[in-house]
Amino acid sequence: MKQRTPKRSQKRRNFYGKANRESTMPLASVIDKFLQVYRMNSKLDQVEVVLAWKEVFGDVINKKTRHLKLSGDGVLIATLNSGPLKEEFSLNKEKVVQMINDHLKREVVKGVRIR
Repeated sequence: MKQRTPKRSQKRRNFYGKANRESTMPLASVIDKFLQVYRMNSKLDQVEVVLAWKEVFGDVINKKTRHLKLSGDGVLIATLNSGPLKEEFSLNKEKVVQMINDHLKREVVKGVRIR
């Protein structure tokens, strides 16, 4: 008696190798899953925060900014060149957090540290 080789799963793919409707997922959920599996959310958030900083505060503040970094716990570390600008940002830390989070439409930044 001849043994049959097991066929590909008919539940997930049809005869032509195309996925059935029940096994398809929206592209947004696939990308989110990919970012979670490879732990890339924090890196993507850091890039988004740097771009938001440029858009929210403009070119003048961006030119006076030496370095921006988003730490793992959500604290934005900003290194500024100007002393008066450091003082101004130190007095308005909560407003800076709110403006960046409003621009991103989600809570990414939880605090700001000015250097």
